[in-house]
Amino acid sequence: MNTQFQRLCAVNTLFEAWKVVKSKNSAGGIDGFSVAMFDENLKVYLSQLQEDLRNGSWNPNPYLRVEIPKDENEKRKLGLLSVKDKIVQQAIKMLVEPIFERMFLVNSYGYRPDKGHYKAIKRSSHEMQLRKNAWIAQLDIDNYFDTINHDLLFSRLKSVIKDAEILRLIELSVKMGVVSQKMKWNDVKAGVPQGAVLSPILANFYLHPFDQFVTSKTKSYIRYADDFIIIADTKELASDLVKRSTDFLEKRLRLKLNEPFIGEVKNGIEFLGVVVKHHGISVSPEKEKKLHDRIQSLEIHNGTFSSKSLDGLLGIDRYYSRLLPQNYLKTLDEALIQKVNSLIEQAHYAISGRKVFSAMLWKLPFFSSENQLNRKTHINAWLEYYSEVKRRADVSGKEDDKKKNQKLIRQKKAEYQRRESENSELIVSSYGSFIGKNNRGISVKLKGKSVFEKTTSALEHITVTTSGVSISNNAIFYCMERKIPIDFFDMSGRLYASVLSPVFIDQSVWHQQATMPLERKALLASSIIQGKLRNQLNLMKYFHKYHAREGNVVVDSCEKAMELIQECIEKVKQSDLQNPDYAEVLRSHESVAAVAYWSYVRELLHDDDVEFEARVRKGATDLMNSLLNYGYAILYARIWQAVLAAKLNPSVAVFHAYQPGKPTFVYDLVEIFRSQAVDRIVIGLIQKKEPLKLEKGLLDEDTKRRLIQNILERLNRYEKFRGEEMKFSKIIKLQAKEVAEFIMDRKASFKPYLAKW
Repeated sequence: MNTQFQRLCAVNTLFEAWKVVKSKNSAGGIDGFSVAMFDENLKVYLSQLQEDLRNGSWNPNPYLRVEIPKDENEKRKLGLLSVKDKIVQQAIKMLVEPIFERMFLVNSYGYRPDKGHYKAIKRSSHEMQLRKNAWIAQLDIDNYFDTINHDLLFSRLKSVIKDAEILRLIELSVKMGVVSQKMKWNDVKAGVPQGAVLSPILANFYLHPFDQFVTSKTKSYIRYADDFIIIADTKELASDLVKRSTDFLEKRLRLKLNEPFIGEVKNGIEFLGVVVKHHGISVSPEKEKKLHDRIQSLEIHNGTFSSKSLDGLLGIDRYYSRLLPQNYLKTLDEALIQKVNSLIEQAHYAISGRKVFSAMLWKLPFFSSENQLNRKTHINAWLEYYSEVKRRADVSGKEDDKKKNQKLIRQKKAEYQRRESENSELIVSSYGSFIGKNNRGISVKLKGKSVFEKTTSALEHITVTTSGVSISNNAIFYCMERKIPIDFFDMSGRLYASVLSPVFIDQSVWHQQATMPLERKALLASSIIQGKLRNQLNLMKYFHKYHAREGNVVVDSCEKAMELIQECIEKVKQSDLQNPDYAEVLRSHESVAAVAYWSYVRELLHDDDVEFEARVRKGATDLMNSLLNYGYAILYARIWQAVLAAKLNPSVAVFHAYQPGKPTFVYDLVEIFRSQAVDRIVIGLIQKKEPLKLEKGLLDEDTKRRLIQNILERLNRYEKFRGEEMKFSKIIKLQAKEVAEFIMDRKASFKPYLAKW
């Protein structure tokens, strides 16, 4: 009977291993020999490799050390093998993998045949749906691949792999040194090289005793490489399993865990790139942005889609298409469709004709099932659009230099405005986060790992939307020195605290505000309410243009509501400014308009699967009102800070009735911006069929993140105001300053912000 080593040296074994290596076509190692070069003289090279193995002269090349980005702040170290050494390791793997697979437990999902991330995530979702499981622990091993103990690894391998020569070759492969691109040698004293063919299976083998240990305590355990979760029915049991696991790994396997996380199953957990909850699978806002960024990175290079950007799309397809809900996958498809349209417009001249472009388009993946089935329809639409753009270009000729430069400047301006907006806001939404200060500015860490660490010169605001967040005094000092407010919201969206620089608390306008004459109070209140009603009217006109067809119930409702609101605006204009009860009169007109406005919104959302009967403020339990209330809380914080920055008293109102301890003047000023900053966003999210959910009467974490992200994008969007392009958030601050100037008699009137529609 042939030994394992004899089977290894057989030409058919090496040839099968070669086919696997060739199919992956990955980079070669230190000798510079590529897969293509090996293939040119395959028979000779395989025979030589066979002879080297048989006579014991095979001596692998050292691994070539390369570093690839792991995230924004870390790099992953890889060891690249030469092609011939990959073939040997692949052949060894083919021989020993069946032995290991008979040992391994079902709870291990990484780097195994018929396993993988999809099954690991589905198993996690299943375990989280079991009624008995209420708590979840998430753990990962610090620097796992580089810290595997060689003595323990090879002593245990002897009991499984009986062929001494195979064992020697495995040990030689693992312990072979690593060289840098400058040829500097480094000995390997621990770990298995990431990038080597045998490393994943050896890494699983090393943790096999740990799998046995944990599954003897609980079956609700899922491991993918060095990341694993344990699910239990009580917090005490979860904590106990974490302690036992830590002890086992440290004492038996000489490994170190990163700081573990323990939380309730109902809040879900981010695992293997997705957010897993008992009711479904989604992605975090950070991951969502990365996916969209990857789609936006699609580019045309040398007349075709660049292989790097195309591989990025195929990677999304392979990893996420079977996991994420179809409605979310459709949003990725929409982004892809828009991106290709944009490329057609901007780079049609780089494509060598319709036939070439058609071949390019067939390489693109669609992520949702519906669009996969309609692939041909989309490709035909792209081809027709391409022909149309080419025809227009042929007719119009080359764009003159001035227009071309203006276009390029606009594109670059939009890009940097987007970058500015992205860097100006920091949202901290993960339980257990730590906000600190480093030499670059503000940093955020979660379980000891950095999740935010950018140059923060553009940072303007920090929003904390979860509990369990800590902040250093150095971070507070940094923010206060730069006038960066920090807002804290509870789970229901209530703003319960803001950290502000003392410069906000200058009381120089408070006296003038408190002693403002009746007529000027009434004039200011009238202007604010006119601004509110006009912005509601403009929002209705914005939605009206998408439903404008005769006989439409929404159109009829809109036209009636607009007519009624316009009447209320006229009545507000004609109000007696010397009437001591002016505020009560204005509130009555505003109330009539509000009924008309929210009745229209109810009709607008009638077919959007939301139960919205009327506006409910405190104690709302329906989705629409919960979204509005949470959004208004974010807006209140910004208005409050703008009021303080303008040296106004937040509690001296001109429209709202006095309420002890309440910022009633903030309530006044927020009226101007509600519809455009929040209502428009909330209605848009609902009509786009975004995944929005309530859990026990409160918005779930994914919904809150999505809402916050969209409102902050709105606050940081540029628009024209007073003849100048400025952020919406700056408009709010400017309006507060203009109110202060009106109060100090520096302006004859106050002109409220009016949105374009």
